[in-house]
Amino acid sequence: MSEVSAPPPPPYLPPPPPYAPQGVAAPSRGMAPRLRVALRWTSVLLVFAVFGAGTAYAVTRPERTKIPGLATPDDGRWVYPPLALPQLPARKPRPLDTARNPGGVHYADVRSLLVPLPEGATADPAFPGAGAWLPTATYLKAMSGGGGAQKELFLKDQGLRHIAGRAWTMPDGTRTEVYLLQAISAGYANVIGSDADARPLEGVSTDKVDHSLADGTVPKGVDISGYGETAPYGAGMSRYAFVTAGDTVALVRQTRKGGEVPEQAFRQTVRLQAQLLG
Repeated sequence: MSEVSAPPPPPYLPPPPPYAPQGVAAPSRGMAPRLRVALRWTSVLLVFAVFGAGTAYAVTRPERTKIPGLATPDDGRWVYPPLALPQLPARKPRPLDTARNPGGVHYADVRSLLVPLPEGATADPAFPGAGAWLPTATYLKAMSGGGGAQKELFLKDQGLRHIAGRAWTMPDGTRTEVYLLQAISAGYANVIGSDADARPLEGVSTDKVDHSLADGTVPKGVDISGYGETAPYGAGMSRYAFVTAGDTVALVRQTRKGGEVPEQAFRQTVRLQAQLLG
């Protein structure tokens, strides 16, 4: 038997050229050292250019987020803490569940439904917030004509149970007052809200309807009536809104001496209060 000879070895193949980024030609072996260095730096610069563009896009995308060393544009809104609804008692429905809760009762303590303080706010200690109920006389001072025992009795006859309140002032001088009037049921709340809506606020001479408050962020079933004081303002301007949700009517009022109340902050505050009540 003849011996089978081994196949000849494959021809020598040169190693593949070094990797070059797209758009940059790989340097040939015959290039001068300075040219090879220049091409390498071009590749590095291209990589950093792509990375830098991506970083700039990421920085401009966040809305109202805190990035160290960078400031987001001021669009007039305030920075509120995240909203959280309180836990309802077992098997109790939400106020706008008309099938299970036709009276629109808020089974949660409405003091826990007050819009929280934004960053930079100075709280008014005369408004107890979640700590206690607000005296009816304090609320009546915000209405035209002031308070009095007769008006307090009138509210009680209209089914008022109690009032929660919170107030604060921002560094620019804008003062916010929030009142939550909880009635016996949604029917009584509608009477209280209609009566309050028909009365001017203290210090407001002329105003006009603000149709910009109700948007997609306001829960279905929550009614908002907003107003803005018209010039001349006198000592300061006022914006206010009545928010009715179930058995509760909210009055959100913002005033600012020597200037206009910022529209964005007013809309934001009213909508947040509407979300908490809904």
